[in-house]
Amino acid sequence: MLKSLELENFKAFGERVKIPFAPITLIFGENSSGKSSILQSLNLLKQTRESREAGALLLPRTEQGISDLGSFQDLLFDHDLSRTLSIKPEIGIRNSPNVMVETSRLLFGRSKELKRNNVEQKVLKEIGIEVKFKRPSLDEEVLLDEILLFVGDSSDCVAKFKYSSDVPNSIRREVFPFFNRERRVHSLNSKLARCVWVTKKHKYWLPRYELCKEKRENILEFLQKSKENLSRNDESIFQASFFDEFIDRGQEKNNILDILNKSINFYAKDFSLELFIERMVSSQLESYITMDGFLPYGLVRNREATLPEEEYPEFSRRNYSDRRVSIDMGRLAATFGRALEETIAILFPLGPFRRPPERWYIFTGTSPQDVGYKGELLPDLLFRRPKLVEEANRWLDKLDIGYHLKIMSLGERTKDLFEVQLIDTRRKPNVEVGLPDVGFGISQILPFIVQSLSSTEKIISIEQPEVHIHPRLQADLGDLLAETIKRPRNNQFIIETHSEHLVLRLQRLVRLKQLSPNDVSILYVSRGANGSKVQQLQLDEEGDFINDWPGGFFPERLREFR
Repeated sequence: MLKSLELENFKAFGERVKIPFAPITLIFGENSSGKSSILQSLNLLKQTRESREAGALLLPRTEQGISDLGSFQDLLFDHDLSRTLSIKPEIGIRNSPNVMVETSRLLFGRSKELKRNNVEQKVLKEIGIEVKFKRPSLDEEVLLDEILLFVGDSSDCVAKFKYSSDVPNSIRREVFPFFNRERRVHSLNSKLARCVWVTKKHKYWLPRYELCKEKRENILEFLQKSKENLSRNDESIFQASFFDEFIDRGQEKNNILDILNKSINFYAKDFSLELFIERMVSSQLESYITMDGFLPYGLVRNREATLPEEEYPEFSRRNYSDRRVSIDMGRLAATFGRALEETIAILFPLGPFRRPPERWYIFTGTSPQDVGYKGELLPDLLFRRPKLVEEANRWLDKLDIGYHLKIMSLGERTKDLFEVQLIDTRRKPNVEVGLPDVGFGISQILPFIVQSLSSTEKIISIEQPEVHIHPRLQADLGDLLAETIKRPRNNQFIIETHSEHLVLRLQRLVRLKQLSPNDVSILYVSRGANGSKVQQLQLDEEGDFINDWPGGFFPERLREFR
């Protein structure tokens, strides 16, 4: 799930702002303050990844896309092309075991030797990946400028990659082909990014340093034997190793001997942690990763940067992620890229206005997994899932809406013709009415209710769910949110709203201990000279605001009574 989002030079946001999320996030603020920009930044990433154009870098507008954001220049704060647009999602990985395990292995290893070290692994609650875009001029294309990787604290950067257009052919030949569910990106046409900076913080390197110190004599013996065998052209020790390419090329034997001599000199001395870090970092700089649009996804073998000690048999027998003496920043970037893609995939945005209801529908023949961005798939979803209709009716009772849903087939020769009816439960006997014949608010809120109930571990974003509905129902939506963020659904909500009643209900649920203060993030967006600002208004255990609401909490009511 999303822990936070940082934006810089994106639409209303000029200076960098951090937007903290919770299972339930409510975004308030005056009109045109920048509230919608927060949701639009996430929609931008989603519609880019879901476009049919494989490898697309950034798509502010697409045919039948989620958001029409115009051109890249329209995205920039003040439409200033000299600025660099930055989007940085921070992702909680506690519910992503594969990502968490792989990140842990890459950063801290998994061997018994590494586990014996007192490594603080609690930093692995979340990871962040920042992507920066720029367009030097209107005559040039949009470029991916930098990719930054963060672990734990959002300020803890562990690696930085920079897009590279000038890549040696020797590197391009080592690009691994990439496969995913939908397409194969040809390796030779892949965009590449180069590692230009790596962290030197001790907590990341200490486990490997302790391991190499412990195995120093063994590593040194291996390196010296390797040198002797290479000198007499004994290939037995070089099977499946980085030495292979040098064996039959006598003119380059001196190169590998020079590398071995430098390694032997390093391990022959009692090296410090600082010297070890310098050696490891230098092996990662100038390494490359392959890019699929704005996401890192693949690896590039850089044989010249491989350290000889990584071929030490006791290391090389282990899983690739564990055996690396140096932290493989390329593989780490690919892991973070996969985590971001998975997060984008579970994001489900609902538009500010849902499609008006019709008298009858024809089933399309396919079973949808959601209600659609504009709620257009709601009828088919209900038609194919009777149990979901029952669950929705249970919540219509809880919300005291006074209606039940009923899906009726109309065709004699085919059952694909159907209508969505409402049963007025307040009438005795019950009266059936067509969905178009009741207030517009019911058709607007139904897609949100059904999506919340049908989703599991989704991030549901919506603009103004309170449109056209009564204040009491606005408040009751808080009960729906409180239930569907918990097991078994575990959904997350990011809601742009103006509803005073919804926030009051959430405060009450915190006071009743049905929600924790950490379950709710209330944000207030305001305009400033250097772009919009975001202030988080925290709740205490009693549901009261710790921070003052800017300008007072919905003061309009008091002004009208004066």
